[in-house]
Amino acid sequence: MKTTHQSILAVAIVALLLAITGCGKVPVKKFYLINYDPELVKERKFDGPFPYTVRVKEFEIEQAYARPQIVYRKSPYELEYYYYRVWAVKPVRMVTDAVHKHLSASGLFSHVVRRYDEGIKPDYELSGHIEAIEEYDSDEAWFAHIALRLKLTRMKDGRTMYLRSFDKRKRVFQHDPEYVIRELSQIMDFIMSQALRDIDVVLAKELGVLPDDSGAASDTLSAGENRE
Repeated sequence: MKTTHQSILAVAIVALLLAITGCGKVPVKKFYLINYDPELVKERKFDGPFPYTVRVKEFEIEQAYARPQIVYRKSPYELEYYYYRVWAVKPVRMVTDAVHKHLSASGLFSHVVRRYDEGIKPDYELSGHIEAIEEYDSDEAWFAHIALRLKLTRMKDGRTMYLRSFDKRKRVFQHDPEYVIRELSQIMDFIMSQALRDIDVVLAKELGVLPDDSGAASDTLSAGENRE
């Protein structure tokens, strides 16, 4: 009789352990990356690449977004971080890589470099500051949000040739972080496409292809984008 009770107890313990093990599975960590296929700048003001080299300087980023965990928020005053949803690359490096890739594919410059020791002296430097890169949730909708400031500097005299702030938010209809990343990728594509169209005009004036009716080559362009 004692043996029977011991057997029943052993079976119960095993069943309990199996149940606990089954219910207590550790979530799998998932890694995400902003990714899209950049295109040539359309309706150029100058036929072919400008005879300039541009250096893409590593961007700066607000400290709240500098960590591997993807940021999401439900109010303007509180940030939260996914624990098992993380960036595959540091956000500042990821965005800089995307900008470098887009510039290289744009056909706007003769050469695009990252470092001064790449053998070509840059004529311009493109830098940027990431003010926000996040998922923004409300009770009714999710949004992907990027706020980014871009600056093009002429190296020979340090003159700012282009400065523009973008603040773009796009709705995510499927409430899943992967779809947020997809929309963030589309926002980056939009921002860079718009910035390169602007820079095309700036450089065409610099080269004398277009008349400089701005009064100064370093006029600042600044605009927040409409939200969807």
